[in-house]
Amino acid sequence: MLHWILHSPTGFTLVLMIGFIIIIAIYILPVLLAWSLKSPYFLGITALDLLLGWTIIGWIVALVWALISGNGESFDEEKS
Repeated sequence: MLHWILHSPTGFTLVLMIGFIIIIAIYILPVLLAWSLKSPYFLGITALDLLLGWTIIGWIVALVWALISGNGESFDEEKS
């Protein structure tokens, strides 16, 4: 299996596609967090991530902004 992945064009394409999907998921992580936490600054976080997310500092700022601007609920809280 490892030989097929490393030494065939199809295996290389598969690894490339999986890597691309993982990179895109990491890149849009601040947007997904802002959306799931129902942040009132969702559009601002999205714009920051899309425009400056390619810089490491812009991505970190967007991530921190998404985490601190949530509506105060945590992921594991149950509503009473």
